Amino acid sequence: MADIESQPVAVAHSTEHLVLDWDNISYSKNNSDILHNISGRVEAGEMLAVMGPSGAGKSSILDIISRRVQPSSGNVCVNGNDSPNMSELASYVEQSDALLGVLTVRETIQFAARLSLDATTPSDVIRARVAQTISDMGLADVTNNRIGNPIQRGISGGQKRRVTIGSSLVTLPKILILDEPTSGLDSRTSFEVISAIRNIAHERGMIVIASIHQPNWDTISLFDRLLLLAQGRTMFFGPLNKLAPFLDQSLGHPVPLHANPTDHAIDLVNTDFLPDTESRVRHVTEYAERWASWASVNGLGPQYIKNESDEMSRYSQTTVDRPSGGVWQGVKNGLYRTGVLMERNAINYSRNLLAYGVRAGMYIGMGVMLATIWVNLAQTSDKVNDRLSVHFFSVAFLGFMSVAGIPAFLEERQVFMRERLNGLYGPGAYVLANSIVSIPYLFLCSLLFSVLAYWSIGLHPGAGHFFRFLGVLFLAVYTAESQCMVVAAALPIFVAALAIASFLNGFWMSVGGYFIRAVNLPRFWYSWAHWIDFQTYAFTLLTYNDFKGLVLSCTTLADGSCFCDFPSSLEQCKLAGDDVLESLGVGGIGFGLYAGILVIIALVYRGMLYAVLVVKRR
Repeated sequence: MADIESQPVAVAHSTEHLVLDWDNISYSKNNSDILHNISGRVEAGEMLAVMGPSGAGKSSILDIISRRVQPSSGNVCVNGNDSPNMSELASYVEQSDALLGVLTVRETIQFAARLSLDATTPSDVIRARVAQTISDMGLADVTNNRIGNPIQRGISGGQKRRVTIGSSLVTLPKILILDEPTSGLDSRTSFEVISAIRNIAHERGMIVIASIHQPNWDTISLFDRLLLLAQGRTMFFGPLNKLAPFLDQSLGHPVPLHANPTDHAIDLVNTDFLPDTESRVRHVTEYAERWASWASVNGLGPQYIKNESDEMSRYSQTTVDRPSGGVWQGVKNGLYRTGVLMERNAINYSRNLLAYGVRAGMYIGMGVMLATIWVNLAQTSDKVNDRLSVHFFSVAFLGFMSVAGIPAFLEERQVFMRERLNGLYGPGAYVLANSIVSIPYLFLCSLLFSVLAYWSIGLHPGAGHFFRFLGVLFLAVYTAESQCMVVAAALPIFVAALAIASFLNGFWMSVGGYFIRAVNLPRFWYSWAHWIDFQTYAFTLLTYNDFKGLVLSCTTLADGSCFCDFPSSLEQCKLAGDDVLESLGVGGIGFGLYAGILVIIALVYRGMLYAVLVVKRR
């Protein structure tokens, strides 16, 4: 690591000495008390283990320390500042591994590093930092392996856990918070991973706080301090070498020979198998009081923490936030991170079959289906409804197939949530990058369908009409994609998002003006739903593009008379396409106006996506 830091580069975090403390933290949720007056303190270079039985409040205290959740009472301070910007200072590694399955191990960690730095960071520094992190996490043998997803096998679960930890470590945060970092790791790997984190913490002056479940003694002994919780109360807080004396002297339960003191302690405070709530509360309360009494005598309790306030004041003037560099620098960094996200999205979408590969295949299949079912439509008046069916199918069902992209978006959303909460970028950069990079993929899908179907069906001849058909179809598909993303962002459960998005698409089909003419719609639906329906404008534009200037032949009856399916203004048994448009009530529309409205609807959906992501932080 030393060779990396010797180079003059503006990194995301400095090595200033930090003191993190939390005082009398209490937290309640849904009328249930989760934490009761929890206090603690940890300094730069130290590692704190948070342990306890299930339901002890381990994840809750991590959420509060990271300021993802506000406590009911008490406060968290960094160098005496009770309102620190933890998204700038801390990186949080959650229990779940939110990763993009098609990226390799190196790419995943490298993009995390690039998103944490500014545009002036030399590429060789980034590469060196990434290589060091991969080595520290024991991932050298799988550097070029993909993470893996439901349709493509990747690295093991334990390796994914190490990639997640490495993605946070590579950003060199001042505070590293880990929720169950050793889940899925064997005892040897757990020891090596925690050892690597310890070395980096000591070298960088990093604060490390980790909830950890049943580590062996070699692993837990790497931590400097232990916070033991039970039912939201402090059972022990202090150096690990004080745990065994406390269990013996205060609780009267010495650690058995060859036993792990932390396992023994958790067994003592575990109340899961006590007979009733009253006995569980009494047990925890008694042990908490014994701890408070013993800690006060031995200088380990909250009073000891408060007495160190004079020492902490030495650091109270330390700057703990990143220097902003001014508005212009902020804009440059924002654009740089947007560019990095665009690059990552392009790789993800190119490799991930669930993103656009499946839909491209479906659009090809639907193109072949239309080309063979509506093949060579004659330019006659009795085929007008068949041509209208082609336009409706093209808009409605291609748009409906956008629901196939929901699984890929939900995977991407998980990664965004993790990186956003760790302060790497915001919703604006994410939405902008996604909105831009998805354009060529959706355009290619629309092009594949159009090339297969347009000429085989025999729609209005001419290159201009074809490209207008392609452009309108692309706008419709892009808008449908935007709608699905809004739904999935607001309701990030696959089955629920699929159901809601499918319902919306079915609703738009009903009020778009095909199954029932717009003028015949009930006034309630016509007055608003019909006019905010993107399918209304797309279907109308495709119909206008096909019939405008087209001349259709009418049927000559046995008696020599002429029959046209629509009122005709032409002679010689012909029907003008303009007459069809007039009969449908769309003869006087402005093509540019309707196309512009379609663009506006797509932008509104993208704005809604941004708003949803701003509001939903978890």
